[in-house]
Amino acid sequence: MPLITLKANKIFSENIRGKLAESLSLITEKTLRKNKKLIVVCFEAADRQAQWYVGGAVKSDDEAIFELSIIVTKGTNTDEEKALWIAQAWKLVTEALGSAIHPNYISIQEIDGKSWGYNGLSQEQRKIQST
Repeated sequence: MPLITLKANKIFSENIRGKLAESLSLITEKTLRKNKKLIVVCFEAADRQAQWYVGGAVKSDDEAIFELSIIVTKGTNTDEEKALWIAQAWKLVTEALGSAIHPNYISIQEIDGKSWGYNGLSQEQRKIQST
C-alpha cells in the first residue's frame, strides 16, 4: 500500500506522468513486493521557479530538481530491496526530467503498521484480520 509522491520544479505532461506512474508502480511491485492495486502515485509540480532553493539561494536555472518519497510499512523490506528501489527510481525520474546537477532526494519512509493504513484500517488491524 505504498504512497509515492514526486515533487519537481517542472510540470509533467499527462503522457510523462502516466509513464512514470506505471514505471514507479512496476518497480515498487517487483522490488519492494507490494500489491500494485494498492500503490498510489501523486505528482506535485511547482508553479513558480522561486519555490525551490539550493544552498539557501533561489534556484534560478532551468535544470531539473526533484524530491521523490515513498511511504511503506516498517519492517516489510530488506535494506537491499530499498537500495535497489532507490537506484531504479533515480534512473526512471532522471530519464524523464533530464540531467540532475542539483541535489535531488529519494527517500523511503517507513511507518509502523499501527500508525498508518488505508480505507479506515491500520496495517496492523489488516494483519490481525488476515490471520
